[in-house]
Amino acid sequence: MVSVTIFLAGLLTGYFIFLNDPGFVISNIEKLMGNILRIGEAMKNRSKLHVTGLIFQNNIRALLVIMFGGIAFGLVSAFSIFFNGLIMGIVMALTFYQGKTISFFLAGILPHGLLELPVVLGAGAFGLKTGLDLLFPKGKRRLDLLKDNLNNNVLALGVFVPLLFIAAGIEAVITPFIINLLVGERGIFYNL
Repeated sequence: MVSVTIFLAGLLTGYFIFLNDPGFVISNIEKLMGNILRIGEAMKNRSKLHVTGLIFQNNIRALLVIMFGGIAFGLVSAFSIFFNGLIMGIVMALTFYQGKTISFFLAGILPHGLLELPVVLGAGAFGLKTGLDLLFPKGKRRLDLLKDNLNNNVLALGVFVPLLFIAAGIEAVITPFIINLLVGERGIFYNL
């Protein structure tokens, strides 16, 4: 629940930062979303398999930072969860700023997000638990708690990694197809 709250706080912050000063966000978009923009460019020119690999690699890096950032007393995990929400909020505000609908935004997020978002939030929960156990060991040795938490984190990777791979494939293949249906020349949202 804590990781969901942090993510939502980031989402709202990103959304309202964009609304408050869209020019600032747009002029700094490369700094904020560099990897995402590069993956978007690759989607136009590269094979679906290559794009799946790029997305998967990016998401694995984020997963590991969120999950194992807990060893820094949860600060890295909390910041990473917040930042992921911030980016989603900016993307949502940018979508509306460009005159697109909530349906377009959801079509771009939901197909892969149904798997990816629970992984991010779950990894965040693991990272935050590690951090909290280090801060408040409740009479146990911190080193023992750290070992237990890291062991649990590694075991959770067995679930999270395959889900991220499937989500990357969906994001590379299915999401663009759905968006194209919505906004293509004969798409249902064309001219809206």
